[in-house]
Amino acid sequence: MIWSLTPSLLVDMVGSALAIILAVLCLGKVRQLLRQEPENALWIFLFWLSTALAVFAISRSVGHIAQHLLILTGYRHIWLALSPFSGAINTFTFILIASVTVFFHHFQRIYHRMSANHAELATVSRDILNLNRDLETMVMERTMAEMALGVADGIRNPICVIGGFSRLLLRRLSPDDPTREWLHTIAAETKRMEEMVAKFESLAQKREYFFSQDDLNQVVQATVETLGPEIAAKKIALRTDLWPEPLIGKINSHLLRVALSHIVRNAIEATPPGGTITLMTRREGELSRLLVQDTGRGMPPDVVEQIFTPFYTTKIGGSGLGLVFVRQIVEEHRGTITVQSQVSKGTTVSIDLPQRFSPRQDSDFRPFS
Repeated sequence: MIWSLTPSLLVDMVGSALAIILAVLCLGKVRQLLRQEPENALWIFLFWLSTALAVFAISRSVGHIAQHLLILTGYRHIWLALSPFSGAINTFTFILIASVTVFFHHFQRIYHRMSANHAELATVSRDILNLNRDLETMVMERTMAEMALGVADGIRNPICVIGGFSRLLLRRLSPDDPTREWLHTIAAETKRMEEMVAKFESLAQKREYFFSQDDLNQVVQATVETLGPEIAAKKIALRTDLWPEPLIGKINSHLLRVALSHIVRNAIEATPPGGTITLMTRREGELSRLLVQDTGRGMPPDVVEQIFTPFYTTKIGGSGLGLVFVRQIVEEHRGTITVQSQVSKGTTVSIDLPQRFSPRQDSDFRPFS
């Protein structure tokens, strides 16, 4: 009888031993990977799964070997007493494997969502950092230009006085007066300094190097590509109606993208699922017009009047500076921004940008509050 069962016993024991060896090897390999990357979700899942499989392999193998040995040696009654515990251990192991698998299946979805959110936060943080740098550069350049204009204005006045009096004295002195040569030199030098001051003022007023020739339609398209997934995730319809020809102007495409992204995100927050956000560009004479319309909840007139006021916000946790920066960016482009809104009907933001970049008057400067 024993000899007839030898092949099956041998196969069972060898198979059990191999199962234990392979399970332990897998567990060791996963532990090695987990030491290298302790926060890797995949290695954590495989570690617990390998641990459960190793427990199952050992439990099953020990149970099978004990069953054969006890039955062959005449201790069948002992095996009958132990078999419920062995089965319970195997069942618990199956449940453990299934629980670990299901848990990490859901955890993986959360992990991927967290990774996507982390990537989005990194992108937003990078955009905010670039925006702050650009705004700091613009404010610094504006301050330096205004200081330069103030210095030039302060120098111009005494130079004009000196030049005017020297020319007046030249007209009153006789032709043979020896001081005429000195006055000629003073008048010539003051004239040269007046020309230098005029050139300096002209250079200080020109800040076009911060901007470049670019297409407003491309700025809109790039913004749509970036925010398209957010709009689709909220089940909002996005419609774009761009001017068929390029709207070329002196713009800073990065800053305009930041401003437009803020406006569109406001529209996303205000628009319920099933609503529509529309982006349009038009040419109005010498202006390029950008319209952002939504079918959201809208705003009452008193809120519309205050939206460009620093630190005014209707959002919980908002800073009240987003639209202030947007307006500053638009005004740096010599443009204007207007907002029209009706409660329960939606909001329309209109931005007009000149296609020809004209110098800004000092009275146009509106610093951050």
